Amino acid sequence: MDKKNSIIKRSRQANQDLIDLSNYYTSALDEDWLGKPGSSLSRLLNGVQVFAEAAFDVRGLIQLAGKRSVEETGIEFPQAVMGIKINYKGRKLHFLHGTAWCAEEDTKIGEYVLHYASGQTKIIPIVYQRHVKDWWIQDGDPIPTDADIAWTGENEASHKPGCNIQLYRYTINNPFPNEEINTIDFVSAMTESAPFLIALTIEPNETVYEGFSMARIDDFCPIVPRNPQASLDLVDLSEYYTSSLDDNWFCHAGHDLRDLPKGVQEFGGVTFDVRGLIQLAASKSLEVTGVVFPEAVKGIAVDRTGRRLHFLQACFWSTDEGAKLGDYVIHYADGQTRNAPILYGRNIMDWWVRPEGGQLAEAEVVWQGSNPATRSMGLTTALSKYTWENPLPEVEISTIDFISDLIEAGPFLVAITVEK
Repeated sequence: MDKKNSIIKRSRQANQDLIDLSNYYTSALDEDWLGKPGSSLSRLLNGVQVFAEAAFDVRGLIQLAGKRSVEETGIEFPQAVMGIKINYKGRKLHFLHGTAWCAEEDTKIGEYVLHYASGQTKIIPIVYQRHVKDWWIQDGDPIPTDADIAWTGENEASHKPGCNIQLYRYTINNPFPNEEINTIDFVSAMTESAPFLIALTIEPNETVYEGFSMARIDDFCPIVPRNPQASLDLVDLSEYYTSSLDDNWFCHAGHDLRDLPKGVQEFGGVTFDVRGLIQLAASKSLEVTGVVFPEAVKGIAVDRTGRRLHFLQACFWSTDEGAKLGDYVIHYADGQTRNAPILYGRNIMDWWVRPEGGQLAEAEVVWQGSNPATRSMGLTTALSKYTWENPLPEVEISTIDFISDLIEAGPFLVAITVEK
């Protein structure tokens, strides 16, 4: 396998805090990198992801050698990967890591060596059963005492003996937060257990973040339950919402859609199921908000035929007229696909507008309201209805993917309606 070709490109959403390990990966996530068929991390989500409340750039892994690794795999992994470039200050370091094979409890299986611009170094030991343990686990196995479970899944190889696979988030406080870290060395102690590193994130000293977190719905801003009388033509987005309408989902006070009428509502002559929203990422959304929004939400269930699709939508931030923010990818039951491009100034616009409203060439502004932030600036909030003519009206639409192109503006979707 050509590892460079199988590792996805670094996301435009990824910022300096999410350390770029592209030049250091020894394996791709979908590779059986230990030489055992079906033993991979192919089910781990790629790209900018949140695990155990920390954001990571997840695209590959660095596997180090252990005492038995050549004997077990026939592969010569490096004993150390030196000089991982950082050139950044931060108060905390978050490691997303795991290890292959077991060791005795409290065995030091490796270390992270931090090299500072001042010339100082700091050794961060990796201790088995404290900071990490074997990535294959069984029910009832103890978890590391000083790390958090970041992800649990399975692969083809682990499933057969009834095991799961697990990764851990290990966080340390930087002992010298005001000094720039130049590089980090990742070093194996050559014990029975061989550590691997998937991602590294450095949390800044003067962070603007309210916390690394996937946008999520909490008890303070719940989603209104779906009306039992809602037609199946009103696509149910319940399991795909990233935020409620009442939430300051960009972590800025007063940024919400609480004025938007909820439930089954009519806008622009079309009935929609209005209860939450799906916000996708933009190129600077993590940097500005501290929130990791998904770059795509795929597999939205439709299972309907129809001659038109109506999208109730808007975007966060503006960009150039005609710029493509992303796509709705329509998947049909017969295997065909079609794309409905999301184009700024044509069928979508910034949700903050002047009171006189915006104009769109290929969509209609169907609602205007306000929130505390817009009122303070003499602006209003707005949503538009983008109607897409279905070229295959007699073929059932199975699912829809909502995908961001990761430019300056990030689209969000409130509702979809299928018109027969």
